[in-house]
Amino acid sequence: MSQDPKSIGYYLEEQERSDDEAQHGKPIGLADIPALLVFAALFSVVFLQFFTRYVLNDSLAWTEEAARYLLIVLVFYGVIKCELLDSHIRLEFIDQALKRHLEMLKQAAALLSMFYYGFLTYALFLLAKATSFQSMVSLPFPKYYLYILISVALVSLIAVQLSLFFKRLLGDQK
Repeated sequence: MSQDPKSIGYYLEEQERSDDEAQHGKPIGLADIPALLVFAALFSVVFLQFFTRYVLNDSLAWTEEAARYLLIVLVFYGVIKCELLDSHIRLEFIDQALKRHLEMLKQAAALLSMFYYGFLTYALFLLAKATSFQSMVSLPFPKYYLYILISVALVSLIAVQLSLFFKRLLGDQK
């Protein structure tokens, strides 16, 4: 059943169709491997936490902290895939309303994102330097390992944004 092109339901169905087309047939690429490794580690740690707490009735102290840090790292590596697929949450009605200026809006968003990721990387560098002597509460590792992993993800995001920025600038991508 076809809907009125100006109704909300029409825009939702259109977005769902375009999302299905964008996701269909995308193989796992090199950019997915870090996120998949972190996800596998997170799954293992959470399973270990569940098993020791509810089956053995004696939980390991470090699993909660490890799961928290792995979840933080997973978010930053998952953003890389979202950037590559252009699948971040956004207000679709703005896309529809600004069809003629959408490329300019995407370019401006890419520039702002690059500057923001660069600022976060710089702030993480300062934080890692200032807290290099501190270790995690229940794990025998310094906290700057976490900051280094997040910094690598942020530098990768800057590279992805630069690549997409120049592809859009040269007209290679819609």
